[in-house]
Amino acid sequence: MINFNLRNKMICCFCLHLTFYVVYGLIFLKDFNVFREDVTLLMHAGNLSNICLEIRRYEKNFIISHDDKNFQKVGDYVNEAQKYLPKVKNDLSLITHPLHLDDLKNTLQSYKTAFRTYRDKWSPEDNNTPYPARLMVQKLGKELVDISEQLVAYEQQKMTTFVDAVRERLYLSIVVLILLSIFTIFLLYGSIIIPLKSIELAAANVAAGTFHKLHLSNKKDEVTSVLHAFNNMVTELENQQEQLFQAKKLSSIGTLASGTAHQINNPLNNIATSCQLALSEIDPDKTPFLGKMLNTIDQETQRAGEIVKGLLEFSRTHAFAMQPASLQQIIDKTLQLVASEVPAGISIQQKIDADLIVLMDTQKMMEALLNLIINGIQAIETPPGKVTISATTKEGQAIITITDTGKGIAESHLQKVFDPFFTTKKEGKGTGLGLSVVFGIIKKHNGTIQVESKKNKGTCFTIALPLALETAAKINKL
Repeated sequence: MINFNLRNKMICCFCLHLTFYVVYGLIFLKDFNVFREDVTLLMHAGNLSNICLEIRRYEKNFIISHDDKNFQKVGDYVNEAQKYLPKVKNDLSLITHPLHLDDLKNTLQSYKTAFRTYRDKWSPEDNNTPYPARLMVQKLGKELVDISEQLVAYEQQKMTTFVDAVRERLYLSIVVLILLSIFTIFLLYGSIIIPLKSIELAAANVAAGTFHKLHLSNKKDEVTSVLHAFNNMVTELENQQEQLFQAKKLSSIGTLASGTAHQINNPLNNIATSCQLALSEIDPDKTPFLGKMLNTIDQETQRAGEIVKGLLEFSRTHAFAMQPASLQQIIDKTLQLVASEVPAGISIQQKIDADLIVLMDTQKMMEALLNLIINGIQAIETPPGKVTISATTKEGQAIITITDTGKGIAESHLQKVFDPFFTTKKEGKGTGLGLSVVFGIIKKHNGTIQVESKKNKGTCFTIALPLALETAAKINKL
């Protein structure tokens, strides 16, 4: 069975309507031509009938008065009828007509001859006797009038029949047009209105937080494509809702980590204080090994304290504030936070000028760099691999590049990597919000971020940020 799409259905309906109007128009045009011929013939038949009546009138006047003027009038009208007759005969050849009308010409000629004979042989005594010539004239004159009246009556009847037939055809065409319009309305209602109503109801349910997919038919038309796209949207919304839930869980974990960091900070302070007291009580020369161990404990405690401090600064909420900061220090703090996420076989290298000062919000910039570095680490699925962070200056801007040797990003995905909820990671491994957050942070710093990638060769993110005034002035002097 052939499945017509909506476009084909609309074209078919249009063709049906067009065919109906064209066929009806041609039929009406044909009927109009027949009607015009009938009207013309009726006019000619009427004129011929009037001529025959005039012939009979002057015929009676002549029989009564025997005035040559009346005879001349009869002759003139007979001549006129004979001249007019071919026109009527030509009209009659176009349509069906009574056969006895073919004798009209002979009757006129016979009447003319009989009337002249009657005039030539008439005498006053004939008025009191049934003169044969007079009777022949009267008989032929009556035949002329009868034939002309029959012709008029025939054409009138034919026009009446024609009008009735056209009226019936018009009624039938109206009925067909109504049925065709009803069929078109039902087709459009079933193909467009009902699906749109279902989409409207489903959209209202989505707005209320209820995700229900629409039933898809086996039809292959534009409406089915819209319904399919709507179902894809519902599926995507469900996935995004799940990703938002995961993001909220991560946010909760961040809050928990902040609280845990506060709790860890107190024991670390106690350990550091106790270690300092123990170091002050021992003699390093007598117990060098114990002194070395206590120094190691003190160093590691301080390193753990720096990590906890960085974690607290990173998780603390504050208003966005731009200030000059050393890019080297910000990257060092970020690397301390991400140190536990670096698997064996993956190295992180950096090439940053220690004097590079950038105007930034340190917490937000750490968040952006942390996302990019973690993404680079996770992109290296099979160690060994390397993540490289470098920074240079160009035209009053700091150009930061974060490059990894991971699996890369498909070219078809490059335009979407900064879109919210877009991720190429497996389900549960990412929310698709990280790079979107990075893009927002860089934009808020009046900077730009670009990405270049080759499949199975790695990815490079390039960030351009405005330099602090002092750094820009120093570069200009050089």
